[in-house]
Amino acid sequence: MKKEPICVYLPSFTWKTAEEFRIKKAIGNLDCPFPDLVEEALGIIKKAGKSALDPLVEAVEKKRFEDGGRWDNVPEAFAGIGEPAVPVLVKWLIGKKEDHYSTAKAALELIGRPAVPHLLEVITTRNKDARKRVINLLGNAKDDRAIPHLITALSDKNDLVRSYAADALIEYGRPIYPQIHPLLKSDNIQQVCGAVAILPGLDQDQGVADVIPYFTHPYGEVWNAVCDSLRQLKPLPVAEMRQCLSSEDQDVVTGALNVLGWGSDEGALHDAVKLLDHPDQQIRSSADMCVKNIRNHLKSPEPRI
Repeated sequence: MKKEPICVYLPSFTWKTAEEFRIKKAIGNLDCPFPDLVEEALGIIKKAGKSALDPLVEAVEKKRFEDGGRWDNVPEAFAGIGEPAVPVLVKWLIGKKEDHYSTAKAALELIGRPAVPHLLEVITTRNKDARKRVINLLGNAKDDRAIPHLITALSDKNDLVRSYAADALIEYGRPIYPQIHPLLKSDNIQQVCGAVAILPGLDQDQGVADVIPYFTHPYGEVWNAVCDSLRQLKPLPVAEMRQCLSSEDQDVVTGALNVLGWGSDEGALHDAVKLLDHPDQQIRSSADMCVKNIRNHLKSPEPRI
């Protein structure tokens, strides 16, 4: 066995064959400041495939790229190896070593759909932060195999994980509307809240119409979910909310005022002012808050991009 005295950014390594030397030298050149050498190194690693995995993993785990290193080339190297690299990347993604998270996430995003089955195996991992990372990648992958698992995650015990699952499902777009809509009738309140959060993001006009009736849901958690969902929409559903102000149901009116208060519509301001003398104290209070918020927004409009 021979020993290489110096490699550009991998201080030393050993090899048994010429191919092993080429692979390890290529890994060292991932940190090279010369783009043509980096491109050549990525090509060598991709061609080597699985044979390059162990030395690349060793280089990352021993922090060979740490001192002023250019980590942005490392995920692409793993992506070049492809599916054989996925198990170790998923292990890093859900593991305890935070310095590996970004490398694993970036590489798995590049690998895409081949990583999905491996991600689905760990979507219920005990670590809530790891669940969020897995769910985020599944949303980016837009693979139909993940949809039932993401719907299940809407009932996760952690509220941030539930939110990540809703955001991931929104990434799938209008085609999954028929799969999400039945959740509105679920006996599971978290599933109902998830559907309320997702549907307007899939189809704003239809989604708004479908979730407005849930202002009157007996659980206050659902009322909050409707407000949160609608006020995040751009543009704000002003016309629909102004129509709700004529409802005889207190929860509908206060919910609409809650949403309108996030905008700067002068017509909505006029409607809210008229409700300041409403006989219902809760509606008066909501109208007062709505008026103050809209006036503040009119004084300080959002900057135009």
